[in-house]
Amino acid sequence: MTRERLVPVLRVAGFALALAILGVIAARAARDVRPHDVLRWQVAVALVATVGWWLLLARGWSLLVAGRATRGDIGVWCRTQALRYLPGGIWAPVSRVAVAPGRLVGRISLVVAENAISLCAALAVGGVLLAAGGKPWWLPLVLVAGAPALASRVLAASSPLEARRVHRATANYLVAFALYVLAAALVQGAVSGFHHELLVAGAAAVAWGAGLVVVVAPSGVGVREVVYVALGSTAASSGELAAGAVTFRVLTILAELAVLATAGRPASRRVAPGA
Repeated sequence: MTRERLVPVLRVAGFALALAILGVIAARAARDVRPHDVLRWQVAVALVATVGWWLLLARGWSLLVAGRATRGDIGVWCRTQALRYLPGGIWAPVSRVAVAPGRLVGRISLVVAENAISLCAALAVGGVLLAAGGKPWWLPLVLVAGAPALASRVLAASSPLEARRVHRATANYLVAFALYVLAAALVQGAVSGFHHELLVAGAAAVAWGAGLVVVVAPSGVGVREVVYVALGSTAASSGELAAGAVTFRVLTILAELAVLATAGRPASRRVAPGA
């Protein structure tokens, strides 16, 4: 089979594998959710916000790769992202290194930049909200929002990434995590009532960053929930926070499934007559 025929087959197979992985993960996570926690209007709104967050994460990858949002790059990100649930927790970035365009150094730079910029955005948003929620010592985290731009200046001579792409991706991820913390606060409010919403939202963003860093836990499962409960301890009881965290985990998986099933499908390629 020629490479031209093999690549579309691999894309379809990867899409099917990603759907299967997410389906299993969603079914397992749903076992720990109480129905009365999710049948609320707040959770429905949070699901919409979570879908927006996930789409913006995919768009961030596309901005770094192509300088603009493209269907193909967004689909690649969605399909490869599901691989983070496999043992080891590193297969999503490894697979993107394999399929990204350009030389190896450039592909590695893209994946490192994607993770670093999204981490900086999550920590900056979380730091602002934790400070506003009564923990001012977290405010210096806002400074990390400028770290990607600074790094792009310092490494301009050796990095294949354009500064303009880094700036656009940073803005994109900041908006993404604004939606993420909105969704987290809505879910926790549906579970335990609305108390200390800023603190809850900030804890969710910082916990997401912790899960990204601890790669030994696939997709940060367990790590994010522990950090979230610890940071939000003054906002609600540990049981309520844990219930909110698990409910939000299921919501993010459902959002990922929805985006994968639509934007993540391999684009059909038309073949010219006689080709």
